[in-house]
Amino acid sequence: MWFKSLKLICIFFTVGFINCGDVQPERLTVGEIKCSHCSMNIVDMRFHTQLITYKGKRYHFDAIECLDQFQNDKNFKAQKIWVTNYLDTNEFITKEKAIIIHSDKIRSPMGAGLAAFKTHEDSIPFQK
Repeated sequence: MWFKSLKLICIFFTVGFINCGDVQPERLTVGEIKCSHCSMNIVDMRFHTQLITYKGKRYHFDAIECLDQFQNDKNFKAQKIWVTNYLDTNEFITKEKAIIIHSDKIRSPMGAGLAAFKTHEDSIPFQK
């Protein structure tokens, strides 16, 4: 009897520890998901942005400006926010560590010209 209880406890803790890992951004296929703010298909992955709440709800955006407007409208705090590196669409950067610039040389989906870079040096060619 005690062996059966021990087995159930081990399974419970194993499942619990697996789900306690660090939250990571999701990779998307082009056109697979719509922006949580403006409902446009996310097709330019250079601007893809993700937000996850403390309850685990994940939101995807087609541009940084959509994320900012969504946060202002909903007025809630996020557990994590990731932005895509403009120069490498396979790399996500936390919004706190990213260098976000506004430039007329960048044509973002919503037209604000915002893009995220990993380093300040990477952003220099896009600045005035």
